[in-house]
Amino acid sequence: MDRTDKQPQMSEYQQDLISTASLDAASLENQYIEENGNKFRVPYRIVRQAVFSKVKQAELKDLEHAARLQYRLMLNDAVLKARVHYARGTITIIYNPPNANNLREKISLEGLKELLAKEGVHVDSASTVDADYDYYKNFYSYAFNPPAVREHPPYGYTIEEWRRMKPGWEKKMTEGRKLKQDRFAEFQVNYLAQHPALAKELGVESAVQQGGRKPILQKIFGTKKDVK
Repeated sequence: MDRTDKQPQMSEYQQDLISTASLDAASLENQYIEENGNKFRVPYRIVRQAVFSKVKQAELKDLEHAARLQYRLMLNDAVLKARVHYARGTITIIYNPPNANNLREKISLEGLKELLAKEGVHVDSASTVDADYDYYKNFYSYAFNPPAVREHPPYGYTIEEWRRMKPGWEKKMTEGRKLKQDRFAEFQVNYLAQHPALAKELGVESAVQQGGRKPILQKIFGTKKDVK
Protein backbone atom coordinates (compact mmCIF):
# COMPACT_ATOMS: atom_id res chain seq x y z
CA MET A 1 0.00 0.00 0.00
CA ASP A 2 1.40 3.38 -1.04
CA ARG A 3 1.65 5.75 1.93
CA THR A 4 3.85 8.43 0.37
CA ASP A 5 0.99 10.96 0.34
CA LYS A 6 0.62 10.51 4.10
CA GLN A 7 4.25 11.26 4.91
CA PRO A 8 4.73 14.32 7.15
CA GLN A 9 5.68 17.56 5.46
CA MET A 10 9.16 19.01 5.78
CA SER A 11 9.84 20.98 8.91
CA GLU A 12 10.51 24.68 8.78
CA TYR A 13 14.20 24.01 9.42
CA GLN A 14 14.40 21.63 6.43
CA GLN A 15 12.66 24.14 4.18
CA ASP A 16 15.09 26.81 5.33
CA LEU A 17 18.07 24.61 4.46
CA ILE A 18 16.72 24.01 0.95
CA SER A 19 15.94 27.67 0.33
CA THR A 20 19.32 28.94 1.58
CA ALA A 21 21.27 26.28 -0.33
CA SER A 22 20.35 27.94 -3.64
CA LEU A 23 21.35 31.45 -2.54
CA ASP A 24 24.58 33.08 -3.62
CA ALA A 25 27.07 34.41 -1.08
CA ALA A 26 25.80 38.01 -1.26
CA SER A 27 22.15 37.05 -0.73
CA LEU A 28 23.06 34.73 2.13
CA GLU A 29 25.12 37.47 3.78
CA ASN A 30 22.11 39.81 3.76
CA GLN A 31 20.18 37.39 5.96
CA TYR A 32 22.61 37.84 8.84
CA ILE A 33 22.83 40.62 11.43
CA GLU A 34 26.20 41.63 12.84
CA GLU A 35 26.30 42.86 16.41
CA ASN A 36 29.41 43.24 18.57
CA GLY A 37 31.42 41.32 15.99
CA ASN A 38 29.05 38.33 16.02
CA LYS A 39 26.75 37.30 13.18
CA PHE A 40 23.34 35.77 13.77
CA ARG A 41 19.97 35.44 12.06
CA VAL A 42 16.69 36.87 13.28
CA PRO A 43 13.32 35.32 12.35
CA TYR A 44 12.10 38.48 10.57
CA ARG A 45 13.67 41.50 8.90
CA ILE A 46 11.27 43.92 7.22
CA VAL A 47 7.61 43.28 8.05
CA ARG A 48 4.56 45.57 8.05
CA GLN A 49 2.69 47.64 10.61
CA ALA A 50 -0.97 48.50 10.08
CA VAL A 51 -2.66 51.17 12.16
CA PHE A 52 -6.46 51.20 11.96
CA SER A 53 -7.90 54.42 13.39
CA LYS A 54 -11.43 55.77 13.90
CA VAL A 55 -12.64 52.34 14.97
CA LYS A 56 -16.18 52.56 16.33
CA GLN A 57 -16.32 52.05 20.07
CA ALA A 58 -19.71 50.43 19.62
CA GLU A 59 -17.93 47.59 17.81
CA LEU A 60 -15.21 47.37 20.43
CA LYS A 61 -18.06 47.32 23.01
CA ASP A 62 -16.04 47.81 26.22
CA LEU A 63 -12.55 47.52 27.67
CA GLU A 64 -12.88 43.81 28.42
CA HIS A 65 -14.07 43.03 24.90
CA ALA A 66 -11.22 45.09 23.42
CA ALA A 67 -8.70 43.17 25.54
CA ARG A 68 -10.17 39.85 24.35
CA LEU A 69 -9.97 41.09 20.74
CA GLN A 70 -6.28 41.88 21.22
CA TYR A 71 -5.71 38.38 22.59
CA ARG A 72 -7.56 36.74 19.69
CA LEU A 73 -5.49 38.72 17.18
CA MET A 74 -2.30 37.45 18.81
CA LEU A 75 -3.48 33.87 18.36
CA ASN A 76 -2.84 34.26 14.62
CA ASP A 77 0.67 32.99 13.82
CA ALA A 78 1.22 35.75 11.23
CA VAL A 79 0.59 38.51 13.79
CA LEU A 80 3.76 39.51 15.66
CA LYS A 81 2.17 42.08 17.92
CA ALA A 82 -1.28 43.59 18.34
CA ARG A 83 -2.60 46.44 20.44
CA VAL A 84 -6.25 47.46 20.71
CA HIS A 85 -6.65 50.93 22.24
CA TYR A 86 -10.27 51.24 23.28
CA ALA A 87 -10.21 54.92 24.37
CA ARG A 88 -8.48 56.14 21.20
CA GLY A 89 -10.36 53.83 18.88
CA THR A 90 -7.20 52.48 17.24
CA ILE A 91 -5.88 49.01 16.47
CA THR A 92 -2.16 48.58 15.76
CA ILE A 93 -0.97 45.29 14.27
CA ILE A 94 2.56 44.26 13.31
CA TYR A 95 2.24 41.36 10.89
CA ASN A 96 4.24 39.19 8.51
CA PRO A 97 3.22 40.15 4.92
CA PRO A 98 3.07 37.73 1.98
CA ASN A 99 6.18 39.24 0.33
CA ALA A 100 8.37 38.94 3.46
CA ASN A 101 11.64 37.04 3.03
CA ASN A 102 11.06 34.34 5.64
CA LEU A 103 9.33 31.00 6.05
CA ARG A 104 6.93 32.03 8.81
CA GLU A 105 3.15 32.22 8.56
CA LYS A 106 2.02 35.18 6.46
CA ILE A 107 -1.10 37.31 6.11
CA SER A 108 -2.09 40.22 3.87
CA LEU A 109 -3.65 43.52 4.86
CA GLU A 110 -6.95 42.35 3.40
CA GLY A 111 -6.61 39.19 5.45
CA LEU A 112 -6.27 41.30 8.57
CA LYS A 113 -9.42 43.23 7.69
CA GLU A 114 -11.30 39.97 7.17
CA LEU A 115 -9.96 38.72 10.51
CA LEU A 116 -11.26 41.84 12.24
CA ALA A 117 -14.59 41.61 10.40
CA LYS A 118 -15.08 38.09 11.79
CA GLU A 119 -14.70 39.62 15.26
CA GLY A 120 -17.34 42.22 14.46
CA VAL A 121 -14.94 45.12 13.87
CA HIS A 122 -15.12 46.85 10.48
CA VAL A 123 -12.27 49.20 9.61
CA ASP A 124 -12.15 51.93 6.96
CA SER A 125 -9.38 51.83 4.35
CA ALA A 126 -9.23 55.64 4.37
CA SER A 127 -8.33 55.56 8.06
CA THR A 128 -5.70 52.85 7.68
CA VAL A 129 -1.93 53.44 7.57
CA ASP A 130 0.13 50.47 6.39
CA ALA A 131 3.92 50.85 6.27
CA ASP A 132 7.15 48.86 6.41
CA TYR A 133 8.39 47.98 9.87
CA ASP A 134 12.02 47.10 10.69
CA TYR A 135 11.65 44.08 12.97
CA TYR A 136 15.30 43.99 14.07
CA LYS A 137 15.68 47.69 14.82
CA ASN A 138 12.26 48.49 16.29
CA PHE A 139 11.20 45.17 17.83
CA TYR A 140 14.10 42.77 18.44
CA SER A 141 16.67 45.33 19.60
CA TYR A 142 14.08 47.06 21.77
CA ALA A 143 13.35 43.80 23.58
CA PHE A 144 16.89 42.49 23.98
CA ASN A 145 18.90 45.69 24.53
CA PRO A 146 16.91 47.43 27.28
CA PRO A 147 19.72 49.58 28.74
CA ALA A 148 20.29 51.32 25.41
CA VAL A 149 16.66 51.68 24.42
CA ARG A 150 14.58 51.87 27.57
CA GLU A 151 16.62 54.27 29.68
CA HIS A 152 14.23 56.76 31.26
CA PRO A 153 14.97 59.63 33.65
CA PRO A 154 13.58 59.50 37.19
CA TYR A 155 10.19 61.05 37.75
CA GLY A 156 10.32 64.86 37.64
CA TYR A 157 13.56 65.12 35.60
CA THR A 158 14.19 65.54 31.89
CA ILE A 159 16.53 63.22 30.03
CA GLU A 160 19.14 66.02 29.76
CA GLU A 161 19.03 66.62 33.52
CA TRP A 162 19.33 62.90 34.21
CA ARG A 163 22.36 62.52 31.94
CA ARG A 164 24.13 65.28 33.90
CA MET A 165 23.16 63.66 37.21
CA LYS A 166 23.91 60.05 36.24
CA PRO A 167 27.76 60.04 36.66
CA GLY A 168 27.49 61.48 40.18
CA TRP A 169 24.68 59.08 41.06
CA GLU A 170 26.69 56.05 39.82
CA LYS A 171 29.75 57.22 41.81
CA LYS A 172 27.64 57.60 44.94
CA MET A 173 26.13 54.12 44.48
CA THR A 174 29.61 52.60 44.03
CA GLU A 175 30.85 54.30 47.21
CA GLY A 176 27.77 53.07 49.03
CA ARG A 177 28.36 49.47 47.98
CA LYS A 178 32.00 49.66 49.08
CA LEU A 179 30.95 51.13 52.45
CA LYS A 180 28.51 48.25 52.98
CA GLN A 181 31.25 45.73 52.19
CA ASP A 182 33.64 47.40 54.65
CA ARG A 183 31.00 47.41 57.39
CA PHE A 184 30.20 43.76 56.74
CA ALA A 185 33.89 42.84 56.83
CA GLU A 186 34.29 44.67 60.13
CA PHE A 187 31.29 42.79 61.51
CA GLN A 188 32.85 39.49 60.43
CA VAL A 189 36.14 40.25 62.15
CA ASN A 190 34.38 41.25 65.36
CA TYR A 191 32.07 38.23 65.26
CA LEU A 192 34.89 35.74 64.71
CA ALA A 193 36.92 37.43 67.46
CA GLN A 194 34.03 36.75 69.83
CA HIS A 195 33.77 33.15 68.60
CA PRO A 196 37.34 31.79 68.47
CA ALA A 197 36.15 28.21 67.98
CA LEU A 198 34.44 29.17 64.73
CA ALA A 199 37.50 31.14 63.61
CA LYS A 200 39.67 28.11 64.30
CA GLU A 201 37.27 25.86 62.39
CA LEU A 202 37.38 28.19 59.39
CA GLY A 203 41.16 28.42 59.55
CA VAL A 204 41.28 32.22 60.03
CA GLU A 205 42.27 32.30 63.71
CA SER A 206 45.59 34.06 63.09
CA ALA A 207 43.94 36.63 60.81
CA VAL A 208 41.33 37.40 63.46
CA GLN A 209 44.01 37.91 66.09
CA GLN A 210 45.77 40.36 63.78
CA GLY A 211 42.50 42.06 62.80
CA GLY A 212 43.03 41.14 59.17
CA ARG A 213 40.12 41.71 56.76
CA LYS A 214 41.11 40.33 53.37
CA PRO A 215 42.42 36.94 54.54
CA ILE A 216 39.09 36.32 56.28
CA LEU A 217 37.03 37.29 53.24
CA GLN A 218 39.19 35.22 50.91
CA LYS A 219 39.02 32.22 53.20
CA ILE A 220 35.24 32.33 53.63
CA PHE A 221 34.05 33.69 50.28
CA GLY A 222 37.04 33.14 47.98
CA THR A 223 38.89 35.83 46.07
CA LYS A 224 36.84 38.64 44.61
CA LYS A 225 37.74 41.72 42.64
CA ASP A 226 37.74 44.81 44.84
CA VAL A 227 35.15 47.47 44.15
CA LYS A 228 36.81 50.59 42.81
